[in-house]
Formats: sequence, structure tokens, C-alpha cells
Amino acid sequence: MSLLQTQNLSLKQGDRVLITDLNLTIGAGEAWIVLGENGCGKSTLLASLAAWFKPSAGTVLLGGQAITQLAPAQRARVMAWQVQQDECPFPMTVLEKTLTGRHPYLSRWQWESGADVTLAQQQLARLDLADFGARDLASLSGGERRRVSLATALTQQAPLLLLDEPLSQLDLRHQQQALGVLREELQQGRSIVMVSHDPNHARQFATHALLLFGNGQWRTGVLADVLNAEMLSKLYHYPVFEMQQEGHRWFVPLS
Repeated sequence: MSLLQTQNLSLKQGDRVLITDLNLTIGAGEAWIVLGENGCGKSTLLASLAAWFKPSAGTVLLGGQAITQLAPAQRARVMAWQVQQDECPFPMTVLEKTLTGRHPYLSRWQWESGADVTLAQQQLARLDLADFGARDLASLSGGERRRVSLATALTQQAPLLLLDEPLSQLDLRHQQQALGVLREELQQGRSIVMVSHDPNHARQFATHALLLFGNGQWRTGVLADVLNAEMLSKLYHYPVFEMQQEGHRWFVPLS
């Protein structure tokens, strides 16, 4: 079943062409990793999929319907978008931030229920933040704020997660913890599109890959068909070497 599709999607920033005629189909239970150099259009693509950035051409379909025809609350019940920058201009506790993931399900003057609070606390606990609920967001480190942001997206309970560098600023242990949580979400039938700067993250959760070359060109497909040393060397304009250990592939830059 197709959850999200792009039809001949093209993206520009000013006069610069980022993506040309992207045709992408994301099904239930699929996990996509989006890779490419800085400035190639990864975040812009996610913003376009979330209907926050207008493409220069093409269409995004959510559940078979043009995403621009859906109200924001309708989109948010199907798709949770974790943005790259964790900006919060107002004082807010960690629990209050996480509970914003329930707003698509509430009427204008409706307060969060006890079940909503329990759900938010559960998502925080999954990311090693069980004791952070009363903390002010402004008091957290960058990595802690990224984990709160991911917990907020998970609290939304949407079938599709759009995650823009959710592992950035996380230490090794918390990266592995977050990847484990994403694997659990996949097992529950959710779909994931995750932007990353590390192709080795793909091995732990991804089924498919989308490579963006920053000049309009792209490559997409099943992970094993797309992710290899030759393609990554072309993507990053730097030689990449493939290592194998116990049946697993690792990609490292040649020094």
C-alpha cells in the first residue's frame, strides 16, 4: 500500500536546481534513508513532503490525495515531521513540548488527556528522558533537545515519520538507542524517511535509500541495490571504501 508518493517532483532554491522529476513511492513499513552532501536538498525535500515548501513542479500525494488539499491537522494525523533545528521561542518544559505531538487530535480549546500525558511520558522514557519532564527546554544540551524532538514526533503516533537528522548531536549510546526505537516503530508498521550524514546508519534500520546529488540528479531503490562504495564515492565526491564483517557492510572514507 502506498502511503506517500511524489510525481515528477522538482525543487529549486533560487536559481539552483536541487531535484528534478523525482518519482518516489513509500509503502507501509518501509524505512528510507536520505543521503547527500550539505546543501543538496535533503531538508528541502522533507519540507516539501510535509507541504511546507512549494515545489517548482510536480505533486506530493499523501494516502493517494494531493497533500495541498489536506488541512494541516489532517496531514499531521498521518505524518509527523521532525525538523532539523529545535527552535522554541517561548519557555516550555520537556513534557509540554512532547505533548504538542497530540495537538492534531485536539480541538482548539481542548486540553491533553491523562492518556496523552502517559503516552508522552512513555516516549520520553524510550529515549532515556524519563526524568526530564519538568526540565526547561532551554536548559538542555543539543543532543538532549534532539531526543525530545524525536519523542515529540513519536507521541504524534502518525503512520509516517519524516525525520531530519534525528541522530545529530547524539552520543554513541543514544544514537544506538534511537535507532533501536526506530526499528521498533517499523515493527509496528510505521514508515520512516530519515535524513542522515552517515550511510552506516542505513544498515541498522533502512530498507531503501534515496541519494541526492545536489544538481537535480537522484538515485533511489532497495538498499542493497543503491548503497555501495562506488555510488557513495560519486555522491560525496570522495573515495569511499566498503568493509565487511560477519555479513555486515560498513562504508569508510579512504584517508
